[in-house]
Formats: sequence, structure tokens, C-alpha cells
Amino acid sequence: MTTALPSAGSQRKTMWRIGLIVAGGICGTSGFGYAQQTKSGKPAVQKDNSIRKLQPADVAGLPPEFVEKLNARGCGIPQFGEVGRAGQSAGESAGDPTNVIHGEFARHGQEDWAVLCSKGGSSTIVIFWGKTTACPASLARLEDAHYLKRGKDKKVRYSRSIRALGESDLGDRAGVAGLKPFAHEGIDDRFVGKSSAFFYCSQGKWKIFPGKDSSSE
Repeated sequence: MTTALPSAGSQRKTMWRIGLIVAGGICGTSGFGYAQQTKSGKPAVQKDNSIRKLQPADVAGLPPEFVEKLNARGCGIPQFGEVGRAGQSAGESAGDPTNVIHGEFARHGQEDWAVLCSKGGSSTIVIFWGKTTACPASLARLEDAHYLKRGKDKKVRYSRSIRALGESDLGDRAGVAGLKPFAHEGIDDRFVGKSSAFFYCSQGKWKIFPGKDSSSE
């Protein structure tokens, strides 16, 4: 029995068709990923370069050694509130600085600091431990533009804000009952008026408890 071999021309056509199918599959997967990303997060209402940021040295009370470390990382500290306010430069902020907190985040009696560090369009919570602690010293790196929100007054605000919370501040948030009584405080990372994530350092790891945030702007 004689088997006819495909000609070189037909082989090229077959490989070309296969190439189209593979390329289409890759593009389709990529497009699906982008669609999911777009669907899961609303497009930014404004570019993040208008978010007001403080330099670490501008925050009164922030220990000099932490200022030095934040400067070495190239951090700006994004300020909660209206973006691109007329008459204010990006480095100026009205009122008390935001997104710089201190509390007992690892154990009772130990003072720790947490700062929201913005660099390259994303912000990370950076923790400075008062004593050696097993929990990681940085967490929750997220895009700044995601937190730009237009309020009812049509003004755009940067709406990410961190704060220290203790057991009495959390109410009936799901999951935290198993931690009670708390040994120390935790860090609440908020998308003000929408959602929050409470981070609690326990046994060398950060435990995360998501919830809603009903705070007003």
C-alpha cells in the first residue's frame, strides 16, 4: 500500500492554519484576562499623578530613622482627600497628615509604626517594628488609581486610608471572634465608604478579615 505524502505547499498551508489557531487562542486568553480585570475594577476617574503626597520628612513626629528608610525606598505618602486641589502642589496637604499611624501591632506594650508608601503608581503598607517581629514588614501593595473615587459633590478623592484598630473597634466583623480577646491592635486598610481589610499579626503571619466600610468621606 502506498501512502501519499503531503506536498510542501500543503504542509505550509496546514502550519499556517495551526499558527492562526494558536495565535487566536493566545489573544483570546489575553483578552479574557483583560476583560476580567476591567470588569473587576472600575476604570480610574483620573490619573494618579494628581494625588497629593507628603514627603516623609514633612510628617511631624515620624522618627528620623524611619524617615531615612522611607526616603531610601523613594516613598511619597498619599493623602486621603480631594486630588488636584487648586492652589496646592502635590506635596502639600491640608490638615493633619493621613496614612501615617502608630500602635501596638505585634504585642502589647510595643510601639510600632505603619506608613502608606507610594512609588511607581502603587502603594504598600510599610511597617516599622519596635522590636524584632516575625510578621512581614510590608503588605497590601495596590494601585493608587484604584482608590480614586468621585463623590456626590462630583469631586474626585483619593480614598485609601489606614488606621489602628483594637478589639472594641471591630464590632461583629466576620471571623474576628476567634481572635478574641485580642492581644494587641491591628491595621485597618480602608477604601473609605466602600470596603476595608483588617490585618492582624498572629503567629508570624498577617491574618486578613475583609469587611464593609460605612465611613463618610
